[in-house]
Amino acid sequence: IHLDQVLVEFTCKSPRPSLPTEWALCGEREDRLEVLKASTFALVIAPGDGQVVASAGCGMRLFEALEVGTIPVVLGDHSRLPYHQFIRWSEAAIIVPKPRVTELHFLLRSLSDNDMLAMRRQGRFLWETYFSTSENVLNTLLASIRTSIQVPAAPIKEEPAHEIPHKAGKLAGTDANLADNGDLDLGPVETEPPYASPRFLRNFTYTAADTYRAWNRAPGPFHLFPHTPLDPVLPSEAKFLGSGTGFRPIGGGTGGSGKEFQAALGGNVPREQFTVVMLTYEREEVLMNSLERLNGLPYLNKVVVVWNSPKPPSDDLLWPDIGLPIVVVRTEKNSLNNRFLPWDAVETEAILSIDDDAHLRHDEIMFGFRVWREARDRIVGFPGRYHAWDVNHQSWLYNSNYSCELSMVLTGAAFFHKYYAYLYSYVMPQAIRDMVDEYINCEDIAMNFLVSHITRKPPIKVTSRWTFRCPGCPQALSHDDSHFHERHKCINFFVKVYGYMPLLYTQFRVDSVLFKTRLPHDKTKCFKFI
Repeated sequence: IHLDQVLVEFTCKSPRPSLPTEWALCGEREDRLEVLKASTFALVIAPGDGQVVASAGCGMRLFEALEVGTIPVVLGDHSRLPYHQFIRWSEAAIIVPKPRVTELHFLLRSLSDNDMLAMRRQGRFLWETYFSTSENVLNTLLASIRTSIQVPAAPIKEEPAHEIPHKAGKLAGTDANLADNGDLDLGPVETEPPYASPRFLRNFTYTAADTYRAWNRAPGPFHLFPHTPLDPVLPSEAKFLGSGTGFRPIGGGTGGSGKEFQAALGGNVPREQFTVVMLTYEREEVLMNSLERLNGLPYLNKVVVVWNSPKPPSDDLLWPDIGLPIVVVRTEKNSLNNRFLPWDAVETEAILSIDDDAHLRHDEIMFGFRVWREARDRIVGFPGRYHAWDVNHQSWLYNSNYSCELSMVLTGAAFFHKYYAYLYSYVMPQAIRDMVDEYINCEDIAMNFLVSHITRKPPIKVTSRWTFRCPGCPQALSHDDSHFHERHKCINFFVKVYGYMPLLYTQFRVDSVLFKTRLPHDKTKCFKFI
């Protein structure tokens, strides 16, 4: 019979000062942490005096358990854990009345592995966010006061885009490689100039109404975001009964197939546009060709070119005129992390991150944008990859083989919400960005880790593409064997930083609704090739 191991010490060589009615802390902190690291649960006994709702000893036991990922078991429901009015401690700790102490072993044995891992992860989030450093403790105190009087946090900072002047040349032509979409236009009937996504519409409600989510989910209550992918959505009636400003329902609300579909964005949220963010490094001809292919792309707000080279563009370089702003941003250093900086030049919620040699058709981009609008909290992209388990070395591997299961999409061609650019640059552990700079690699893996960690959802792959490199372009670094070895190392290092593997598998991709559907002669498909 397998018996659970329980450690209870009744003697103490060097007890710490404590209240007369509480159990003393024994030994050195390092010794206690070693025991907790090997434990699943840690018993925290509230002081015997019912008038005492908190004590230094109980607080120390609680914080040490959270620090190492052990689940605190608080015996005594009269105790008040830190910031209990904001933090839902039941998601990270088990709180049991003292009269039920005889049931404790049964209650702990009834927890599933899923619940235990979720509680350990939540406990670690609370420790890292609110209690791990003196700076965090001070920020948490100030945030609690601010939340109590319903004052929003300071807006999170934007990265100033220092623009490199450039000269526009001839009008860009139509790309000969664009797929024929039949008789359908890919854009709206109305000609819409570039417009920004609305910002800071929920300053008060984010603080007053979303207190639970702000305090109990990453990144915490310390920043005010201009918009998030989790903002509430109006019901369908809003499009037609007085709140329809900005909505573009298909067929004016009657629906329809291809022609009606392409004339409006439809969906559940108002009209919007997206920004292309294109990273480049000393490949001017490839860059110019990629920019020219964006000419005529519907719903495009602007193009932000992240110039990662220390050398400025050639003086005689003529940039294509695509009828929309092309903002060329100077960077402080050559870093792949620059791809995900929250540039102030990006004025839309939707970002299409794309490599300068990625070759996507307009209909593919438009379909990806429409899918992202329905899954705003996910990465929506084209080439899929997955993390595989190396049985021999008991570690993770990065795998790009054709597979019926995936867990990542490459951000060399993917949509994501600008919210994740803030988290990547200012909230994600610095050690991950440092490794990206060290290897000049893995920034796409880091973004997939981040989004899956926040959402606990896999990315969404669209279309049948597994690669997106343009024909005739210079060979990319990803063809080098060392590239894959570095990515293996990145995945295993990121797992150590997060404390677990955040990536999740998915076994489906998304295609348009009427794809391969037999239609009557008077109907057309949403997309001819998707």
